[in-house]
Amino acid sequence: MVDTGKKDWERFGRARKSAAPEIVELNNWRSSPRAFDVASYYCQTMIHRAHVVMLAEEGIMSGEEAATIIDGVKSVAEEAEADPRLTAYMSTETALIKKIGDLGGKMHIARSRNDLGHTQRRLYYRDQVERTVGSVMEFRRRLLDAAERNVDTYMPGYTHLKQAQPVTLAHYLLAHVEAAERTVQRLEDIYRRTNLSPMGSAAFAGTGWPIDRHRTMELLGFDGLVENSQDGVASVDYFMEFSAALAIHMTNLSRLAQDIQVWSTDEYMMIDLDEAYAGTSSIMPQKKNPLVLEQVKSYASECLGAMVAVVSAMRSVSYSNIVDRVMLEPVVIDTAVGSTNIMAGIVETMRPMKENMRARLREGFSTMTDLADTLVMLHGLSFRQAHDIIVEVTLSAIQNEVKAEEITVEMIEEASEKVVGEAFKVPERELRSAVDPVLNVQRRRVIGGPAPESVNKMIENQRRRLRDEEERRKIRIQRIAQANEKLVHAEQALGTS
Repeated sequence: MVDTGKKDWERFGRARKSAAPEIVELNNWRSSPRAFDVASYYCQTMIHRAHVVMLAEEGIMSGEEAATIIDGVKSVAEEAEADPRLTAYMSTETALIKKIGDLGGKMHIARSRNDLGHTQRRLYYRDQVERTVGSVMEFRRRLLDAAERNVDTYMPGYTHLKQAQPVTLAHYLLAHVEAAERTVQRLEDIYRRTNLSPMGSAAFAGTGWPIDRHRTMELLGFDGLVENSQDGVASVDYFMEFSAALAIHMTNLSRLAQDIQVWSTDEYMMIDLDEAYAGTSSIMPQKKNPLVLEQVKSYASECLGAMVAVVSAMRSVSYSNIVDRVMLEPVVIDTAVGSTNIMAGIVETMRPMKENMRARLREGFSTMTDLADTLVMLHGLSFRQAHDIIVEVTLSAIQNEVKAEEITVEMIEEASEKVVGEAFKVPERELRSAVDPVLNVQRRRVIGGPAPESVNKMIENQRRRLRDEEERRKIRIQRIAQANEKLVHAEQALGTS
């Protein structure tokens, strides 16, 4: 075979363009999943450093001893990058003692693997919650941009996969923007409950050493303490919450994926996916398959399964330090973040087929609610009476192959005579206005409705809320950076290299 220099032989046919970078990134994460202990080892190293600084500051060990231990810990951490066996605590301590002698054993004064492990998990999940927040915020931003481009992209709205009422693509996308906002709110709440320090809980009964729990808390960037030492080594509800938030978010993404997949079918032909987010067939040349949308839906099931495993593992276990727990594995978080990035890219690059959307509107009967409302307004009928009359109008139109925009004044008179015994007239001007899908949308100026002015107001409100989210996130990130600086300065004061 001649070498053409092509890098990805899976990209061919109607999917010749290189796969989107978000897809490549997620595939790489999933093909090389990281074990929890390896992924979170940097957190263990931080804890060793902060704990030893605190011990020195409290006079429990000398500054010289602390500096030697901290330098040794950093050296072991470098070795652990190539040898994941060192990431378990006793292996780390053994490697440290080999480097600096028995002094390395002093690192474990006034603590247990219990509070160490729980602190390591809280630090890691804190960072992963923040990472997920950033991804969901970017998803919100890109959907807002897409909504702004499609304020006047008129399309049928659906219930039960049947045409219901006219809307716009912007209005639909803003529903997902709001759903993602709730995900951010959940994650921010989880961050607050995660970012608490259990250090000092030791095995579960605390320690007799005169430690300063607040100092360790400060150096690790925690916002507060898990005050009760038993709770410090027993509580895992913070990452149970995290698993639930991811499952909810992925469920919402799967619903977006489902709608886009349906709308991209040959039958609907309302959305054309960018080639970078599609696959093809090995046998059918015409196919541009929305494979990644199906993958996102399957990933949502994985996240749900992870949540069930995490939560059910805690049912009826002792409220103490236990190893019955099932961790929320890094690959689950990677998958949620990657899926979020992919769906943002799909929405950003997909092409709304506006003329086909308008054609679907003309072919359907999504304007019939407004026609019933017109009867109510003109003749004071109850809505149920008007509803029944327009049912007859719709059935007559379908039987006679008359489109909604072709309904006549006479058809309404005949239907009302049949249903309520009186022929109600709708003037031609009001009739044409009622069955016009664009005017249907423009009349829905209620707060949150699909009218352009309402949609633009929602976009403005969401951009303001997104700015608020960005400011809160900036403050959180700055607090962690400041804590890291304090830790480095405290180490330097002890004479670390």
